Amino acid sequence: MKKKLVFSLCLGMFGVSATAQAQDFEKIMQCHYSADAPGMAVRLEQSGQLIYSNALGLANIDEKRPLREDSVFQIGSATKTFTAAAILKLAKQKKLSLQDPLGKFIPTLNSEYSKLTIARVLSHTAGLPDYLDNPEVTAIWDKYATIDQVLNIVTKQALIAEMGQRYSYSNMGYLLLGKVIEVASGLPFSQFMQNSFFKPLKMNSTFVITKGTTAGSTNGYTLSQDGPEQYIKPDDPSESLWNIDRSWIYAAGAIASTLADMSLWNKALKSGKVISKDSYQMMTTKATLEDGTAVNYGFGIDIYPISGMESFSHQGRVPGFFAWNITFPQQELSATIFSNQDTQHPGPALLDMISVQLGLSPQPVTETSDIEALASKLVGKYETADSEVLTITFENKQLYAQFEGQTKRMLIPRENDAYSYECTENYFQLRVNQENSEIVPVDLYRGAQPALVKL
Repeated sequence: MKKKLVFSLCLGMFGVSATAQAQDFEKIMQCHYSADAPGMAVRLEQSGQLIYSNALGLANIDEKRPLREDSVFQIGSATKTFTAAAILKLAKQKKLSLQDPLGKFIPTLNSEYSKLTIARVLSHTAGLPDYLDNPEVTAIWDKYATIDQVLNIVTKQALIAEMGQRYSYSNMGYLLLGKVIEVASGLPFSQFMQNSFFKPLKMNSTFVITKGTTAGSTNGYTLSQDGPEQYIKPDDPSESLWNIDRSWIYAAGAIASTLADMSLWNKALKSGKVISKDSYQMMTTKATLEDGTAVNYGFGIDIYPISGMESFSHQGRVPGFFAWNITFPQQELSATIFSNQDTQHPGPALLDMISVQLGLSPQPVTETSDIEALASKLVGKYETADSEVLTITFENKQLYAQFEGQTKRMLIPRENDAYSYECTENYFQLRVNQENSEIVPVDLYRGAQPALVKL
């Protein structure tokens, strides 16, 4: 289960030694989360070596019990990578074909759904709708239901496009794939995952939540509507619309895991221990529509560039939890981040850490002469495309930026005529374009953004 969030992210480099780098990672964690609220757990590995692993925040607010590196978190839609791998494993065993229609395994489906192929459902190009905003579903999804009962209700919606005509992310599609796995294997989805993946890989703390909302001692939290910084459990009566029995999430997002187990999964998946290497190649190849247009999704994996680097990933969000699991194949870097609160995406924290590891943005400078040299070029007024004016000043040997009517913010000077704000690796580059000075915001997902022109 996943809701797409947009967040600006950029990369950078600080540490020159393992100790300094660990301190930078800890600083990043403290910038994004606190020790006395729900928090995060993170793990980074590169070239087979553990780079950093840590946790910050509370697993239980009432008990003041802290999160740990081995805490179990719900991973939400990162489950879809597991579900896709299960389908490919069954295909290799000749128990299904990716070109089989859903109706071959679920004969009760209506004629529109029954003709959709497994491959199209895997890549979200089947034209299926989602069910997260369906009032008929949200009215009852706090109660346990069998997968057949769930499918009977959610598949009443009409298709939103013809198969192969567009990409449309659909949790419903992965519910249907979970049922296909059960029929093709003869096992409940949870048991098949246990037998095929979790047990052989010794992922001893990973499992499918088949009923209820909890997965152990790590509580999930959401922000109360009564005020900021008031965290409550999603099944609180005041948040009834966000209380979802995991039977309604199933193969689309009901797995729980740990950082160490996800590391085992990442390594095994790309090595051929989970599925064959050719099947993994299929997972990590962009699907194409009928007109040949490629989409940023393979089979259970998001595929898109980050700061010019190829990445394979999946985000996840369920009530009380966020997760993101990502691999940069060329850099041999894999990372996982979990959060036990669902109102703050942990992606910015993770990518700040990845930036430290890979050195992808200008490094901060501290020498007075370097700061003064940057200030001499940077001080002045700049106008955005929306006619907002940003004023950059140099006061008491410190750079500041302020938009009209907003709070003045301290700047972090960086190499190559760049700067950033505190607690972020997004940065701004001073450039000269046709003899006009301009500031170009650079963020991770979207690259260079429209410039602010110096007045």
